[in-house]
Amino acid sequence: MIGVVGESLIDIVGKKELIGGCAFNVSIAASRLGAPVTYFGKVSSDEYGHRILERMIDNNVLFDPQLCGAKEPTLCSKAVLDNEGKASYVFDYNGTAACTITEDELSKAFANEGDIDMVFFGSISLLMEPGCDAIYPAIKTIEENPMLFLDPNVRPSLIKDPEGFRKKILDYASHCDLVRVSDEDLAYLFPGVSENEAEQGLLKICKGSLIVTRGARGSSWYSKDFRVDCPAFSVEKVVDTIGCGDTFDGAVMAWLDGHESIRRLEKLDKDEVMQVLKYASKASGLNCLAEGCDPPESEQVG
Repeated sequence: MIGVVGESLIDIVGKKELIGGCAFNVSIAASRLGAPVTYFGKVSSDEYGHRILERMIDNNVLFDPQLCGAKEPTLCSKAVLDNEGKASYVFDYNGTAACTITEDELSKAFANEGDIDMVFFGSISLLMEPGCDAIYPAIKTIEENPMLFLDPNVRPSLIKDPEGFRKKILDYASHCDLVRVSDEDLAYLFPGVSENEAEQGLLKICKGSLIVTRGARGSSWYSKDFRVDCPAFSVEKVVDTIGCGDTFDGAVMAWLDGHESIRRLEKLDKDEVMQVLKYASKASGLNCLAEGCDPPESEQVG
């Protein structure tokens, strides 16, 4: 079982309301690609919350009922698209369901599930007070000692203390078996240095492997012993890039689960790593063909 921890929300794009959130999108992507997934996040009892639950049910994503029905409203974000379909976001999370989860609530939800092989966490859930401080301590209570997958998915507009944030993310990376960052994330985490220096700096900190995604420039996987570079999957027309990174993350976990490789991450060879990157790149590329985050099904990726 894959556990995905973090926020669900509503992305407001123009006059449209799209269900999203990094962790939520990752859970949908991994499930559509065939992996067993449980989403661990607090969901509101409002109309948006009902829509979020329906989407999970429709996509075979499991959830803990005790984390649903929160009295607080659903988090909403405003997404603005540039000429290339790339989104920037404005969030107001104060007082919303997504930020109110406690360590006790999350620990109990983990205990109720059991048999968790990998936990994904990251994004704005690591910034939203007070719940941000509950996530990592709760993850450490899981008896199965799952593999940890971190995607910081940096959102500068929410960061009040840049140096404190960088320190927190790099500390998490030192405990994680897999870390995925975009080139933009790297530039924020390691300001004032070249991309290569930033990559090497993060790799030295990471406990396990590091994935760097660079949009149309493809992706790279760094283990402690080798590097594998993969070209981006080419699509004719990008509708928007909402959820592309989330789909990439979900696809990585789905491939690992489908090949019984979650617990042998450190033993993957170069050929297997290339397969992972190609699979995730194709899934991410196909997501660009639809509005909002709409990950492909497993038969579309192959």
